[in-house]
Amino acid sequence: MEVNSVLVTGANRGLGLEFVKQFLSLPNSPKHVFAGCRNPDKAEALQDLQKIHKNLTVILIDLNDTSKLQETVKVVQGKLGEGQGLNILLNNAAVASGDNLEKVNQESMIDNFRINAVGPLMVSKAFLPLLRSAASHGGSLSVTNAAIINISTGVASITENDTGGGYPYRTSKAALNMITKNLSVDLKKDNILVAAVHPGWLKTDMGGTRATMETDEMAKKLLDLMATFQSEDYTGKLYHFSGRVMPF
Repeated sequence: MEVNSVLVTGANRGLGLEFVKQFLSLPNSPKHVFAGCRNPDKAEALQDLQKIHKNLTVILIDLNDTSKLQETVKVVQGKLGEGQGLNILLNNAAVASGDNLEKVNQESMIDNFRINAVGPLMVSKAFLPLLRSAASHGGSLSVTNAAIINISTGVASITENDTGGGYPYRTSKAALNMITKNLSVDLKKDNILVAAVHPGWLKTDMGGTRATMETDEMAKKLLDLMATFQSEDYTGKLYHFSGRVMPF
């Protein structure tokens, strides 16, 4: 997959960090890789990568405080240069509360919705001018032209839910799926592809030690999957990492 620029949120650890590493290691690495995180000065892994890779820029994106997003957009725009635009926005940052019916409370519900649904929407809205700029260069609706990719989850599928529980995480990610579909409809006229992907159960701080998949392996699988998103047939859908289209 060859693109000029990509931005990854939640890039300081887990799958987000692996996405950054995978983009940097591509044979034709993007000219600009932007790694968004809450505390850039404390993101040691990203800081170390930035010393090696001159095309990596660590930026501030805190989904708990979206009031500073416009400042970050200006930083990204300054790096890209006039008229270049942003090819891929990868909304990866998330939290996970698996509270069941007995434990769930208002605070955990609101926290998960703020980070997992409202946050990605506000980030997408803020960077929309740069995505539109990239899309204006022509080409078909595709991930290599201009795209928003949201990291969702299979447990957010209403159709496939047969276990219950996990109220904050499931419902907030289901909301993200609706946001994905909404954006795909609203932005089709702008030639911007929007899709969601399910990465499986990963061995991360969020996924825990019982998880079944390594982040480096999954990041590669997802990049290979995203590279196939090369027409309007791929927009507005939720994809299993295997490539299967999952029901919302």
